[in-house]
Amino acid sequence: MPSIAVPVCTISGTSDVPAQLALAGRLAQRTSSGHTATVSAAAYFPNVGSPSHFSAEPMSFLEIE
Repeated sequence: MPSIAVPVCTISGTSDVPAQLALAGRLAQRTSSGHTATVSAAAYFPNVGSPSHFSAEPMSFLEIE
C-alpha cells in the first residue's frame, strides 16, 4: 500500500469494536499520507451516529472549510 499516492483518511467511531479501530490504524499507517480520525460517541456507522462530526473529518483532513 505504500504505492498509494493519494491522501487516505480512515474514519471510525470511538465506540467501534477494537478490531475495526486497529484495521483503520493499520490502513492509514501503510499509506504514504494516511490519517486516522475517530468520531466521538459513534460506532460501526459513524456517519449515521454523528453525521456532522463525520462530515467534518474529511474536510479537516483535506483542509477544506
